[in-house]
Amino acid sequence: MGKPKILILTTTYGNGHLQVARALEERFMLKNCADVVVRDIYQETNPRLYEWTKKLYLKSYTKGGRQLYRIFYYSSQGISKRNRFPIFSYGNTKLRKIITEVKPDAIINTFPSLTISQYLLHSNATVPVYNVVTDYCLHHSWVHPGITKYYVATHHLKSNLIGNGISSNRIAVTGIPVQNQFEQPLCRQALIKKYQLHSDRKIVLIVAGAYGVSTEIKVVCEGLMKDDQLQILIVCGKNYQLYEQLQSKYHSNKQVRVFGYMTQMAELFELATCVITKPGGIILSEAVVKNVPIILPRPTPGQERENALFFQQHRAAVCYEKPERIVEETQKLIYDDRKLTDMTNALKSLHTPNSADIIINDVLETYYWHFSQNKMVKRV
Repeated sequence: MGKPKILILTTTYGNGHLQVARALEERFMLKNCADVVVRDIYQETNPRLYEWTKKLYLKSYTKGGRQLYRIFYYSSQGISKRNRFPIFSYGNTKLRKIITEVKPDAIINTFPSLTISQYLLHSNATVPVYNVVTDYCLHHSWVHPGITKYYVATHHLKSNLIGNGISSNRIAVTGIPVQNQFEQPLCRQALIKKYQLHSDRKIVLIVAGAYGVSTEIKVVCEGLMKDDQLQILIVCGKNYQLYEQLQSKYHSNKQVRVFGYMTQMAELFELATCVITKPGGIILSEAVVKNVPIILPRPTPGQERENALFFQQHRAAVCYEKPERIVEETQKLIYDDRKLTDMTNALKSLHTPNSADIIINDVLETYYWHFSQNKMVKRV
């Protein structure tokens, strides 16, 4: 028997789902234990509609868009329980074509796909399907009949799934997968030299997100710069306009380093005393792995708000509404060693090392078990 073929279904709304897919793909390739194909049903089904809905998603970070997204997110909890809701069929034709083309031995979802539920419901497919939940909260769109196994970040999420009728043996607490670079040891002193920083000064990492949607960055940066003992690393993501503005403003300022879309985020986390970031599931997981205290601006209602509440409740993050308050509390935190230690200890309690390895090993083990069972049935 050759290597199994794994189909990973994902999408780029917010970029986190894709990052989890790439983290799993990366680990499968490093282990050379499967042939992996990553596909985006929604982008492939209708590219124009996909780009339009992605723009709508980014609007959720605007003042008016926040409330619209809040209504959509919480109302869709109930809608997703209705198996016959028309939107469930969107992408179904493309999914069937992808499955016919790829012929996967197993499917992994890193996005709560309604389409896969319909596919399993209306086909005789025996291929095992796994859901990797990419947040620290549970939206009901993740919960479908026919899912072989769920991989979640916390025991709290496992309890939520059990409360939704999923048996305990179909749920594994694994953490959320991050890229291999975050699991590797790094030399902080070498990085200090690489980025031309002072080793005796505190470093604040500010992450706008993959699409640079955090509008508070300029105010926060201006406020923090008043402390000349601070060093500030700003990641603008794909907001090239923001990058150009900040780069032009601070290019000669040795206190600030400005980055665009950064592929070596693990290096910046290694340097950081704390991180200011929106509460996406992946960036929070990266902070957990690197054990960096988290400061959260006002979260968007929906999964980010639920993530923020979870981290606050576990004392692994603090959250403030106004940029001025973020500046004030960040300055307090970075010079409070006791508070920093309390937060890093809280982050350690949330950390499951090598999440991606745990998941792919379990997927393969479950797959081979299904393979052996089907083989026995055919013999009978």
